[in-house]
Amino acid sequence: MADFNQIAGFYDFFKGLVFGKQIDKSSSCFVDHIPANARILIIGGGTGKILKEFKPSHSITFIELSEAMIQKAKRVKTKASIDFENIDVLKWMPINEFDYIITPFILDCFTEDKLNLLFLRLKKSLNKGGEWIHTDFYPKNRLHKVFIKLMYVFFNITANLKVNELANFDLLFEKHQFLLKRKALFYHSMIESKIYQKID
Repeated sequence: MADFNQIAGFYDFFKGLVFGKQIDKSSSCFVDHIPANARILIIGGGTGKILKEFKPSHSITFIELSEAMIQKAKRVKTKASIDFENIDVLKWMPINEFDYIITPFILDCFTEDKLNLLFLRLKKSLNKGGEWIHTDFYPKNRLHKVFIKLMYVFFNITANLKVNELANFDLLFEKHQFLLKRKALFYHSMIESKIYQKID
């Protein structure tokens, strides 16, 4: 199982050193699209920088496997109501239905087999017509692919990730019957943030 506790202390520094503000900008670029009073599920929220962007009326469930990451996220100043859950999302049992799911740079931490299980679980927890905001890496050329490979090597060593390649996210959303509504590109078009809507 991946363990991001060891890198939580320098994760934001590393992220900024490599990507500048692009990770944070892409992760939160569609938050202003979310209406008041929405119930929101965030998976893999890391150190919680995205939490600064939410409204007081938003109710958020924040799932993060790393206890060290959660401790940092709890220190983020936010006006929203947050329920922090330190658990593996594949073992998490949703008790509520959500209007929005947000997965910022977390689906790349799973193999395709586990992603299919995750999609089935998350889809059930999303209200009819609910939306999923997904942000991750979409390499466009050989240089991008080499860069992604090096990142996997780094996180396999530092966090015991045990994943070596990106799944086909577009195919997964199509397979599980989500409709692409909007998208935005960041960091030389290697990062994409997308809004998908549940259609069944």
